[in-house]
Amino acid sequence: MAVTVSCSKSSANYEALVSRNIQCPEDTHLAYLPWGESGLEAVCLQKRGPSVVAEHGRIKIEGQYSGDKQVGEWRWFDESGTVVRTEQKDAR
Repeated sequence: MAVTVSCSKSSANYEALVSRNIQCPEDTHLAYLPWGESGLEAVCLQKRGPSVVAEHGRIKIEGQYSGDKQVGEWRWFDESGTVVRTEQKDAR
């Protein structure tokens, strides 16, 4: 998960978290999430279930996660919403 830092307070929170050099366990990933009124939290997450990506108001990708791994059918869409690519993912 990407975090866009736009003000010095947010940047200071991000830098403080990065300085901790957090290492997440296998099958998880590091995410930076809003916390409180102006804070930021670094947390290890595991992706599970459906995933849908939108960009510029349009669905671009959809698929499924299990144990932080892509599984099943994943589909990519063009600007008109037509499927332009599909892939079968194996959780190995």
